[in-house]
Amino acid sequence: MNTAGWSLFTYPVMDIKAAEALLNRRAAEGWTLDRVYLGTFARFVPANTPEAWCVDWSRSGYSERPDYLALCADAGWVLVQKVGAFNLYKAPAGTPPIQTDGVEESRRFRQEVLRANFKGWAVLLVLLLALAALVLLVSGGSWRQGLLDILLTQTGLFLLLSLPAILAAWLLWTGRLLLRLRQWDRAAGGSLPAPGRRSAGAAAWLCLFCRFWGVTVIACFFLDAVQTMSLSTALGLLTGSVLALFFYKNRRTKEGRQSLNRHVTVILYAALFSTVIFAPFLTPVTSRMMPTPVLMDETFVPDAVRVDRNFRRYSSIQFTVQSLQLSPSDEGSFALRHQSWWENPSTEQHNVDCYTARWEWLARLVQELLREPWYPPLDGYTGVWLQEADLGGGKTESLLLLRSGNTVVTVETRSGPIPAEQIDRLFSLLSSQQEV
Repeated sequence: MNTAGWSLFTYPVMDIKAAEALLNRRAAEGWTLDRVYLGTFARFVPANTPEAWCVDWSRSGYSERPDYLALCADAGWVLVQKVGAFNLYKAPAGTPPIQTDGVEESRRFRQEVLRANFKGWAVLLVLLLALAALVLLVSGGSWRQGLLDILLTQTGLFLLLSLPAILAAWLLWTGRLLLRLRQWDRAAGGSLPAPGRRSAGAAAWLCLFCRFWGVTVIACFFLDAVQTMSLSTALGLLTGSVLALFFYKNRRTKEGRQSLNRHVTVILYAALFSTVIFAPFLTPVTSRMMPTPVLMDETFVPDAVRVDRNFRRYSSIQFTVQSLQLSPSDEGSFALRHQSWWENPSTEQHNVDCYTARWEWLARLVQELLREPWYPPLDGYTGVWLQEADLGGGKTESLLLLRSGNTVVTVETRSGPIPAEQIDRLFSLLSSQQEV
């Protein structure tokens, strides 16, 4: 005989009646809720006596008022657990429900559901406006460099790739909200209807997916912070968070409730500070996540002196254990690695940037972001553009853009025209290092 059962419990606020229906359905089958873990998974155990459940809304992050709990207890309802914005009450079977005024219940739920969705719409609108500003409001070609910088961060890459799914999910969510509001209007002051099991189940899985998405965003930000966050930035974030907590401390006692997030806040602050302190120990993780580097010890000009560019000269605390640190001339994300160096900086300097993509379509995108409209293709080559300009005084500026497979290389020099032999040599080096 099974001694425990599990169910997904990630219902949104608009499906509060679906959560209540689940608890009562399991109660009718002889089970009672033991606990909801991580606000996600409900564990059920065999019930000793018949019971009924009621799910009531409460401000998320705050405990319920003691006088209200006492009133519910007098009516036979005992608070079992608070899960997000839900208070889970149980009572002996046949106990009258907590909420008896259908009009007031509908008004309150409508207000809170719309408030939660308006916040989500505002966040989505800000994200879309930021992307639109990047494309439309930035003059020249700098928006392309901005997009390339996004692709070189774990957080930006993940948000960019998941943006279509976010928009599609939000449109479906908005349509479902409108349907739920219409159902509440049809109730005409009676008990709010419970959503269908399939609809509620799909919404619960979507909420679970959104939570995993949020955790992934935080993990991506953590990995980016490991590479780039400075000690002063981290201390600024900590100071700002403390000040914000101080100015909004009155919310802890709002409506006679106590905050439930104090320990979580301390944990978040500790994690943020630990990100900076232990960053050098975590940089090998970010290095292994990037695509395999190419041209690690090679130069564009044969036998040239190579000086790697340091992307983290102003980065956070640096330990002396060099083996723990990511190469300072590498930056990037899971899908794109950027290497940069100078060759012969004291004489005929060449500035070289190498981008290694995980997929060929991404390498083509990087190529288009780096290629200026006036770059002419080089005759006799495929995937090579060369722009030359006479600077006077016998000097010629050359800008070379080359793509081979998943690698894009740019070379900039003022030492004169770039010989075809060096381009052929670069193609040969890239072909040999990209062979599997």
